Amino acid sequence: MNITIAIPKGFLHDGSYQYLASLGINLQIEKDNRALMFYDRKNNIKGLLVRPNDVNAYVEHGSADLGIVGLDLIKEQNPDVVKLKDLNFGNCKLVFAVKEDSKYKNINDLPANITIATKFTRLANDFINKTGISADIIKLYGSIELAPIIKLSDAIIDLVATGKTLTANRLISLETILESSAILIANPVAFKIKKSKLLNF
Repeated sequence: MNITIAIPKGFLHDGSYQYLASLGINLQIEKDNRALMFYDRKNNIKGLLVRPNDVNAYVEHGSADLGIVGLDLIKEQNPDVVKLKDLNFGNCKLVFAVKEDSKYKNINDLPANITIATKFTRLANDFINKTGISADIIKLYGSIELAPIIKLSDAIIDLVATGKTLTANRLISLETILESSAILIANPVAFKIKKSKLLNF
């Protein structure tokens, strides 16, 4: 019975391969290889190399039995998947941040109708509703830290691992919204059919 795993590019990529290698699964490919699908024929396992934002979709719609994805993207996209386990790597935080020289020093200082730049619009809306602040959200797909510097927004909601990018752009975190790490997820139908195999991962 073959197993297909969606493996993310980027931040969780190396940790994903190390985790699979610890299970005796070899899906490692050469750095200059542009293939997006590769195999461990000994274990009947196929790997799909996909963008982090797409892992949930591949698993939810059955193109992959398993996937490795950040908790932040599970909370943001709310896919119909089975969360199997926290893999304990790829730790980072989703934070609310402002410029270092901002007059806002905590959430209670924020005025009405601030603007927040983020790619996490669902989590941003949840944060706004939870804290009761008044804000407009600007959806961006990258370089979120640039937004307050050029006055596109008053604040940002973004992921940080070490905090170096915030520091380099003279931003400070006022609040942590979510602690995230890599999660192993499964397609619900595949989990019923291949449960005994998937629980070995």
